[in-house]
Order: sequence, then structure tokens, then C-alpha cells
Amino acid sequence: MESKIIPLTKINAGTGAALRLDADQQVRLINTYGSQVVDTWCLSATDVSEYLSVEHTRRMLSRLSPREGDILYSNRRLGLLSIERDTAGCDHDMLLACCDPWLYEFYGSAHGHANCRDNFLRALADRGIAPVSVPNPINFWMNVPVRDGHVTLEPPKAKPGDFLVLRALRDIVLVFSACPMDVTPVNGEDRMPRSVEYEILDAVSSETRR
Repeated sequence: MESKIIPLTKINAGTGAALRLDADQQVRLINTYGSQVVDTWCLSATDVSEYLSVEHTRRMLSRLSPREGDILYSNRRLGLLSIERDTAGCDHDMLLACCDPWLYEFYGSAHGHANCRDNFLRALADRGIAPVSVPNPINFWMNVPVRDGHVTLEPPKAKPGDFLVLRALRDIVLVFSACPMDVTPVNGEDRMPRSVEYEILDAVSSETRR
């Protein structure tokens, strides 16, 4: 049976969105221009104190970066999300915290610069959710090579139209932030944040569009 698909939803550059997924529902996250990092959080829909933890996921996977087929784990070491498809096949960052007002202050940016921390809190507030804390996100498509114990910030390796298919393993709230970073090259050499898109796939079929 062919999946029913809800139309594409755009997340404008520098903004965030929260969506509710039931267990086994899937979402396709599209890197429309190929150069955009998407900070991603996942919370249990029944208890928001349980959240996707990059620290626990690194331990459970024994790797610094997740791959297609991997499960992403909560702070209680339970699977919340799985990566069903990853067309870019590049590393995704699980080391760095999201950008926040204090980071842009450090960089000397203007007061009130858009940031992923505020996007996370605002997206959840729009759904009436008050999180216990702001966990470290998975930074999808963020290129953070580790060399000789040092991390560097480099442009993404994704191509326009690359996408991820993520499947909810339980009832969850997923938060995406099209990262507003315009100081370092994590959103491309031109340091220009761009929009991304997503679509929710029907849970009836495990087949995903290519």
C-alpha cells in the first residue's frame, strides 16, 4: 500500500517547529539547499523529562555520529527515534551544544540574534509544553571533524535535496531548528541560513519515498 503523505511544511531559515508523532510514524526531513544544519530534539510525549540524549546515544552506539539504521536513545537508555534513511551518508554532530544568546554575545553579534535554544523553547511553548531543561541536540548535517582531539567547524557535505527519514519508536514530540548560525561556516561557506522542509509519512506503510 502506498503511504499517504501530508504536504511539505517549510521551516524558515533561523526558526524552529515542534511536531507530535505517534509510535511508528515517520517524518522526512529535507535539506532543501544542502547547506543547512538542523538542530533536532526529541521528547517523550508522555513525560517530557525523558528526552533524546546525545550523551547516552554515543555510549549505546559506541560512536560519535549516528548512521542510517541506528536507534537514538533517551536519557533513560530507551529508544525514542530511529534513522530509517539517510541519503547524505555524512556524519551528524552529537558533540556541540545548540547555539544560544550567550554564544552570539561571545561572537559579538547584535543583541537578540535568533538562536536554536530560543527556537526550541518557543516551538514547545506553542504546543503548551514547558521542558524541564534544554538538552544538547543532534545537529543533523553539521560537519564537525575531530582531528588530534580538536573539533573544527566546516561547511556541510550534504547535497540539495538530501533527506533523512526518522521513525518514532514511541509517542514523541520532535523539535527541529533551522540553525540561524551566520558567523561560522556550519551553514555553508557563505554563512547564510536557509529554510528546510519536512513531511509526515503515514504509519501504515514502512515504505519511504526515494
